[in-house]
Amino acid sequence: MQQIVSVLADPILPVFAIMALGFLVGRNGWVSGDEARVLNRFAMTLLLPILVFDLVVSAPIRSVSPVPLMIYAAAEVIVFTLGYQLAGRAFQRPADEAVLLGFAGIFANNALYVLPISVLLYGEAHVLPIASVIAMDSIIAFGGAMLALGLIRAGSVTPLVVAGTVLRTPITQGILLGLAINLAGLELPAPVQTFVDFNGGAAGPVALLALGVVMCSTRFRPDATVWTFTLIKLVLFPVLVWLGLIGLAPAGEDYGQYLLASAGPAGAMAFSMALLHGVRTDAISQVVVYTSVLTLGTLALLA
Repeated sequence: MQQIVSVLADPILPVFAIMALGFLVGRNGWVSGDEARVLNRFAMTLLLPILVFDLVVSAPIRSVSPVPLMIYAAAEVIVFTLGYQLAGRAFQRPADEAVLLGFAGIFANNALYVLPISVLLYGEAHVLPIASVIAMDSIIAFGGAMLALGLIRAGSVTPLVVAGTVLRTPITQGILLGLAINLAGLELPAPVQTFVDFNGGAAGPVALLALGVVMCSTRFRPDATVWTFTLIKLVLFPVLVWLGLIGLAPAGEDYGQYLLASAGPAGAMAFSMALLHGVRTDAISQVVVYTSVLTLGTLALLA
């Protein structure tokens, strides 16, 4: 119990505090929603790719075991499919909203929330599982959601179009560039390393502050949809990942960080995609807020 309280006090609450501060400054009108969206775009298109590039370029990639990642991906497919069906059939949500609710159930805020916590807990050199999940989700889960939205909106979409969309995202470019340099066995020049360390470290605080400001306009009227998808993200998805890991992954694999990744709060990407595509956001935004608050305890327990 003492260890849980200690981890909650540092580093989880300090990381969460910047988002809470954003919520407060937004409520007081010190930062507007439009200003927060500019900050969020800056963090997502520049700072976050630098951060992920920094992690990937120095990670011991050849030591990554594919089995836990495959288990994680399989759990995502199962939970997303279930979530999509529940949203559409049980809660009568439109197909595009159902896609993003299902996506919110599997896409954790790992890059901006769980990763900074993990770096503080384990050190930058020991967060390869988290970085691997971020890379996989940024390409495969995000690409799958884009494909589904494209099929719903346009009636058809080619894999080439989806691949082009994913490859044009800055975070994907950061991942691929980092992989290329890593696999080539190259080292970054000292000035470049200083640049990525200095600027990548700002990604989490800037994005979480902006998210808090944007979320302060959320109208809290939780209904069955909100509570269902909050529980899917908080309970069902982590439990399914845990069962897969203990049942199928080789002994000695680093289960803890994969489980920590699955237990993170719903990522703001679902909310951002809803804004981009004109999808109803009331349920999605509430799921993001509630999971962000409620995971304070679960992350402290699992860390």
